Amino acid sequence: MATVGDVADRLGLLTLTPGPAERTRRLRVSRVIQVGGVPLTAVTSSDVVCVGGAGWKAVGEPESFAAAIRERGVPAIVVDTDDDRLSAEFVSSCVQHGVPIYMLPRERTFADLLGCFAPQTSAVGGSDSDAGQVSAIIDVLADFHRKSGITGAVVLRGAFIAASPSSVDLDLISKTLALAPVPMHAIPGTAAALHVALPSSGAALTLSNSQRRPLEPTRVRKLANDTDRAVQLLAAQRTMRRPLEDALVRELIDARIPAAAMDPWVESFGYVAGDRVRAVAVTVGPRSDATPMDVVEALHDLGVCSGMATVAAARESVVFALIKTGTEKEPNPLARSDFEAQLVTFERMFLARHAGLTIGGSSYVIRSSDDLMRGLINARQMAERQSRAQEPGGSAITLAVPLAATLLAGDPERAHALHESVLGPVLAYDQGKDASYLSTLTTFFALDCHSGATANELGIHINTLRYRLSRIEKLTGRSLASTADRTDYYLALCVGEAIGDRR
Repeated sequence: MATVGDVADRLGLLTLTPGPAERTRRLRVSRVIQVGGVPLTAVTSSDVVCVGGAGWKAVGEPESFAAAIRERGVPAIVVDTDDDRLSAEFVSSCVQHGVPIYMLPRERTFADLLGCFAPQTSAVGGSDSDAGQVSAIIDVLADFHRKSGITGAVVLRGAFIAASPSSVDLDLISKTLALAPVPMHAIPGTAAALHVALPSSGAALTLSNSQRRPLEPTRVRKLANDTDRAVQLLAAQRTMRRPLEDALVRELIDARIPAAAMDPWVESFGYVAGDRVRAVAVTVGPRSDATPMDVVEALHDLGVCSGMATVAAARESVVFALIKTGTEKEPNPLARSDFEAQLVTFERMFLARHAGLTIGGSSYVIRSSDDLMRGLINARQMAERQSRAQEPGGSAITLAVPLAATLLAGDPERAHALHESVLGPVLAYDQGKDASYLSTLTTFFALDCHSGATANELGIHINTLRYRLSRIEKLTGRSLASTADRTDYYLALCVGEAIGDRR
């Protein structure tokens, strides 16, 4: 007997309700029932229920239908992707009752679903892990690397997917993306690096081939087509869930519904008590070249590559996201869920390339929907604080200048030598990567090296701050734990302002 997960994996079913779908993946099902063909009283907990065509008349009142389906323990409802009779009221009623809804991809029909339960195909193979399309892309890239020795990465707007993310050089990916994209029909036989634009999804495939191994154009084209298809499915799921995500974020921000009523709705998106969730807010300034929808897509990329459940939606000029990164007992349940590393990638791949964007964040182990509401509000406040600081005449963190720095500034040559030896590598990195490490260091010292206050002021997670400070130490070869090195850092920052070298 097949499970719901087996059927979903075999047909590539897309889910509108990830929370309930996750809970019912391992439930066994034995047949398909089409609404209108049999009375609801004949439906059992081992049935997959299809709704389509004339069946919508038999549905009647969505609230009553969802309640009846829930009472009978039905583990899955399947509808057609292109069915315009699928209403928001129907989806909302199913969500409220915790009934999973799946959608058939365009290339599938209800006949394909019925075929899953035919006697000759009753034993359906499938993975127990709900790894989804990201894991499918990782598997394809890993298989390509095993057979060719060439490293590949699929580059989205705000993140990248690779078989081994920790071993990928983001600088190399950026340089490869700067190359002119090669058309699918013109894949060369050899190249040190290759940039292939995926035609349907708009993503990019980058290949790193420092050993100049043969590329085998046919194999590269297959890799591109397979990854392109998987990214398309990711985009299709987002499009279908967009109205629901917009509604969820709106209600959390407006806080018009009591937590007791919001909790089931929140749970349907995969957020339950004990989950670790990062709330993110990005303000889109009036002069930004990125639209709020661009930011929504980029935050979805960040979430899908670093977490599990992800919701993202725009409200006017602020884009919000809720990204599940683990649980209270298991902070990093997935190998790809190093959120801080993914956040740094997001900042470099998306935020640094678009002017007028500022980001704020807040982390919670949630107990109820109220925690998500507070997280979104705090993230927005941090992002808006960053935005004000970037405005002309906006408040900026300044350093109190000690007497030693004043005296040293009177000797321009020595002041310049100190500044260059201590902060030169940081300035070069900021200018080369369009980063803000020098600003981070200034804020850190202005707030007396208090990590928590610095993270709050910058609107970043404390782990992100630690990553940046560690990077600064590696660039300069000096330790922020050493009193002598701290003194040099502080004096260099102060004289840098005096001699006009500070960005």
